[in-house]
Amino acid sequence: MKRVLIYLSLAVILSGCKGKPAIDVQAHRGGAGLMPENTIPAMQNALDMDVNTLEFDLQLSQDGQVVVSHDNYFHPRYSTRPDGSLINEGDPKEYLYTMPYDSIAKYDVGLRYVDRWPDQVKMAATKPLASDLIDFTEGYAKSPVNYNIEIKSTPGEGEGTLWPDYVTFCEKCIPMLLSKNLGERLIVQSFDTRALNYIHSKWPELTLSYLTEDYDGGDIESLLKNLDFVPQWWSPESSQVTAENVAWCHSHGIGVVPWTVDDPEEMQRLVDCGVEAIISNYPDRLIKVVR
Repeated sequence: MKRVLIYLSLAVILSGCKGKPAIDVQAHRGGAGLMPENTIPAMQNALDMDVNTLEFDLQLSQDGQVVVSHDNYFHPRYSTRPDGSLINEGDPKEYLYTMPYDSIAKYDVGLRYVDRWPDQVKMAATKPLASDLIDFTEGYAKSPVNYNIEIKSTPGEGEGTLWPDYVTFCEKCIPMLLSKNLGERLIVQSFDTRALNYIHSKWPELTLSYLTEDYDGGDIESLLKNLDFVPQWWSPESSQVTAENVAWCHSHGIGVVPWTVDDPEEMQRLVDCGVEAIISNYPDRLIKVVR
């Protein structure tokens, strides 16, 4: 059970009742419902709310730099070109892996109104380098903060050309993360079982989280056979979580961290199921429920 509590032991808080187990509050993309996603201002805002864990995503630039971004292209939901023109639905995708970082940094990703998150604060913002973001948060945080960082490798026709292959992805991202000396405060997550298996084989000291979306609530043991090892964390879409599969995970030393939970009633249901952590676009809502 020690590994189930790897970073809860570092996130020393108690919710309302003394002695009640703490729930790790994870800010999805820094809290995308509140601030421009996956930006330094989003992470700063999350830290100001005393969030335990910053969740964000990694991509690579053409010149091999590790960039904080959920999508491997500039999404029309929030992106503005350097010339001020909007990237719209139906436009040819502008992939990060086809641009050097100094070009990526000229796009704005914080000024456009986002229908998905109508209350999101609007400000000029860019996709930061992961190294710069971590350096900022390490210097800004009042106490040690945890990181749940996703390797966004994806199989498909464009792999290796429009976005990096999973080996290149891991070989660039993992050494950079290890250079930050985050220790047990670092969790690496991915949907890509190829990447998880590769990371585990080469860097077995890392704590890994298996992201899943298509699990149907049936045989979780069969699901985990996609991996060559038993992960420290299972991170399913929240509707897939039941008290029974949480109990099964706990009996096998696996913690459960569902995504992405913005409804307070669903947050409470997951707490009642016994999860250790919850990922939310609205960490402020989650804090009200669990603390």
